[in-house]
Amino acid sequence: MQTHRYILFFTLLAGLFASGCSKQLDIKPEVFVSPEELYKDEAGITAGITGIYRQLLVLKRSDYAIVGMVGTDEAKMTIFVPTWGPYWQGFAAVNSYSPLMTAQNDVVQGFWINCYKGINNANTAIKYTQSASVNEDFKTRALGEAKFMRALFYFYLVQLYDGVPMPTDVDNPDAVRDGYPRSKAEDVYQLIISDLQYAAEHLNNKGNNGPDVGRASKEAAIALLGKVYLTHKQYDLAKSTLEPLLTSSKTSLMPAYADLFVEKNENNIESLFEIQFSNEPDNTSNMASNTGAWQINAPNLTGAGGHVIIPTDYFFNSFEDGDLRKDATFRTVFYNAAGQLVDYSWWEDVGKPHVKKFDITTGVSVSGSLSSRNMYYLRLADAILMYAEAVNELNDVPTALANLNKIRQRAGLGKYEDVHGGVPSQDQLRSEIMMERMRELGCEGWRWFDLKRTGILLNAVRTNNPDATPNIQPKHLLYPIPAKEFENNPKLTPKDQNEGY
Repeated sequence: MQTHRYILFFTLLAGLFASGCSKQLDIKPEVFVSPEELYKDEAGITAGITGIYRQLLVLKRSDYAIVGMVGTDEAKMTIFVPTWGPYWQGFAAVNSYSPLMTAQNDVVQGFWINCYKGINNANTAIKYTQSASVNEDFKTRALGEAKFMRALFYFYLVQLYDGVPMPTDVDNPDAVRDGYPRSKAEDVYQLIISDLQYAAEHLNNKGNNGPDVGRASKEAAIALLGKVYLTHKQYDLAKSTLEPLLTSSKTSLMPAYADLFVEKNENNIESLFEIQFSNEPDNTSNMASNTGAWQINAPNLTGAGGHVIIPTDYFFNSFEDGDLRKDATFRTVFYNAAGQLVDYSWWEDVGKPHVKKFDITTGVSVSGSLSSRNMYYLRLADAILMYAEAVNELNDVPTALANLNKIRQRAGLGKYEDVHGGVPSQDQLRSEIMMERMRELGCEGWRWFDLKRTGILLNAVRTNNPDATPNIQPKHLLYPIPAKEFENNPKLTPKDQNEGY
């Protein structure tokens, strides 16, 4: 789907929530209706907006979920991936920045297309909800959800591709014929900020059960808005925006870090927004297989996997002694198909540590490639570290350090100043916050964006991701605009392509 083409039929979803499952939005399509028919009442509006969440699930259940993880100092592809054929060579290029990282790359194009599908659905929901004859409080909450999701997709796009075509309308005959020009990044950011400000004002507070589970909340909008301000280097606004989350009664850190990655604890008190997977057909994730499911042999679970994405040696070795997060993050013990302990150290990357955060041995998943495990998008620990980063950039080192220590304490570590011999300088604390973000949020999809935001992507990757060391260049601070977009959008010309591609 191109940015200037719009869906003419929309998915009506049967029921709003899956029967007997409090965590899962029911996003299984049943019948197709026109937008005028769908968005005429509260049930239809709810179903239509649930379809926007569906696009995020599709994005994150696919191979495109690697974006933000690999091609960093945190995670990489195994040596096996490029040997699996042309598609996988392109897939691996997102990590290695090889010559296959081009405008024709499947991941580059697929991520773009899926984000615009979500944007198009959000634009439709916004237009038709505004004119619907429904309760005004319900209407503003529904618009808040649609705008939150539109902002989420545009935020991905502007960070990866810089300025992009920016449709905000639907049923525009001129645009269908002529396309949309490439907008300036600043204009995209202003739309994102406006959408998130609206969402933060009108969404419900988060709940850990009931009908709002899985839906965007006021707290999620605040956290994402704070992240946008931080990315935009508006540190004072990031600070004031994120501050209420630190004292909110609606959210707090889970007492034990490892409990964040147990399926029964999904949508917990720390979670601000997560992608809702289930074991229903088409609602599963492949992340357990892609990251760490090597030879899972628990009851009713089959298959190996886990030799697609692995942590870098740098990430694995970054933890201090006694850090409880290390064992919760990595799998270092492996089993064969019979469930017997096996030493795979001889077998290249298979014997290296794997990511354990998507473990399915105690859940209801069918297999590593058909996992019901949710994926975090935002959680409170992220917001606390963002707040620490913002106040440190405002030269308030004591407040930044106090918030860093909140995360260290949960990890079983002493205060930074006690362990490391005194209060750090602003520069030292800047570096330590980035290290702490990797240890706390590793393989949750933020590392590439964090490294780019803080201006250290090129050096960090060259130094700590051996696959990318010989290839990464300044042009790789952006992805190329997909080739298909130039074919389908008449308003784009070759000069719109990002420099170097």
